[in-house]
Formats: sequence, C-alpha cells, structure tokens
Amino acid sequence: MKSLVRVACAAFALLIAQPALADSDLDPASAGALKSYTLSMDKVKAMQASMDEAKKNAALMKSLKSVGDDSKSIAEMEAKLSANAPAMALYRKHGLSAHDVVVMPFVLMDAGMAAQYPSAAGKLSDRMSPAQVAFYKQHQTELKNMSWLFGG
Repeated sequence: MKSLVRVACAAFALLIAQPALADSDLDPASAGALKSYTLSMDKVKAMQASMDEAKKNAALMKSLKSVGDDSKSIAEMEAKLSANAPAMALYRKHGLSAHDVVVMPFVLMDAGMAAQYPSAAGKLSDRMSPAQVAFYKQHQTELKNMSWLFGG
C-alpha cells in the first residue's frame, strides 16, 4: 500500500492535481478513456524524461499543478493542459499528448492497485482493462524505477 500511496502522491504532485477523478463516480466518457488507454514503456519513459526536464522550470511545474483544479472529467483536464502552451511543447517534444499526460498516471495507479490487491480489480473494472493490469505486472520492476511514478 505504501508504494501505491507514493504513486498517487508523485503523480499528483508532479503532474497535475486531479481531485475530481479521485472519486469512484467517473462520468462514462472518463471511465472509457481510462479503460481504453494503451500503456507502453516508451510512453512511461517519455513521461520520465518530461518530468526530469520540467523539474528544472519552477513556473512550469506550478502551472501543471492547477490543471486538475475543479476539473470534472478527463476531457476537461486535457483541454486545460492543451491550453498550457509551454507544458504541451515539453510533452510533445517527448512524444506525449495531453491525453497521455492526463490518463497514464491514473491507469498505472489503477493497474498497480489491481496487481497488488486483486480483490480491488472488480471495483475498478469500469475504468481499467485486464491488459493494463498485465502490463503493470510485466513491467513492475521498470515502473518502480520511474521517479515520476513512485516519487523516488
């Protein structure tokens, strides 16, 4: 559980504060966006490179934290992030879209929860796929080395 708490804290602190999606009552489009997302280590590594670079820019980091404020859906967060030109320039430089940046942390958090606590998988089934859990299990060692994800 400790590592999952670190996942949540790191993702929220380093990326975007996403309080609206912490609730289990996601709108169907947001749940569908999470469930249909395809994970890849290339994207995970690109996020690490983006976060490493972003840490050098305090103003950029501050602007990222407000993207999820008052957001009610994935689409709303993506729109706010897309409007942040400096952030999107950085993410695009590393091959990431606003969708990747918003969705990937949640998908990895859910998949990690299901991988470590299989009884939780059923409760997350509307927003998570078996393929995402399999990805997490297959790449667990590599994922734990990602400081953006585990705060290390």
